[in-house]
Amino acid sequence: MQSWEGKDIRVNILYSRAGVAQHIWVANEKGAILIDTGDGIVRDILSNELDLNQLNGIVITHGHYDHVGGLHSLLGFLRCKGKKGILPIYAPRGCTEAFSIVDNFIKCYPDTIPFKISCKEIQERQVFKVSGMAINAYPVVHHGSIKDYGILEQIPAMGYRISYKREIIAISGDTGICPSLKRLVKGADLAILEATFGTKRVKEESLKKEHLSEDLAKEIGKLAKEFILVHKGLRKGTMI
Repeated sequence: MQSWEGKDIRVNILYSRAGVAQHIWVANEKGAILIDTGDGIVRDILSNELDLNQLNGIVITHGHYDHVGGLHSLLGFLRCKGKKGILPIYAPRGCTEAFSIVDNFIKCYPDTIPFKISCKEIQERQVFKVSGMAINAYPVVHHGSIKDYGILEQIPAMGYRISYKREIIAISGDTGICPSLKRLVKGADLAILEATFGTKRVKEESLKKEHLSEDLAKEIGKLAKEFILVHKGLRKGTMI
């Protein structure tokens, strides 16, 4: 786990590795937001001794499996523990993977979920609040890719700029280089940027459509006061 603490916001990067999982815990004195729910999310929350009673919302950047693969497990754990109240789940409009997982969970346990799940589709530049934190959704460019099939179609994907009192956290999600990314990051107290590709030569098309390289992520990170690189691909020293 990697962490950052400002005056008003605390950030725990519970785990981040491309193609495996990513989840980021953002908290203040009012509660917490969970950005993405990759595989192993319950394990990582418990092993880092975070208080799930503080969780007031889940925010999804996009629907790829390494960002939503643990959502059903997390909802099941909260059901088991008897969570009360409302749990809003935000995802980009058209993020069928996340909303399908929630729909299926509700169908599995129609009468025994002790809390209400509220699914909310997010449009670009929409602002919403969780735990008093204002979250501004920035559209980013992300195409999936599969071995032997190459680069696929663009999917709904968002980066998020989270503001609370005097501090701003920018989270890129998965993205290629695009104009909105720089606007998302500029002036933030902390930028959390994906850096899937290493420093070796990468095809320009991949940098525009799929992911950032470490070099590009570092350059964009300089637009913020501090930055952390996450979501690195399978190479030595990449696991957080």
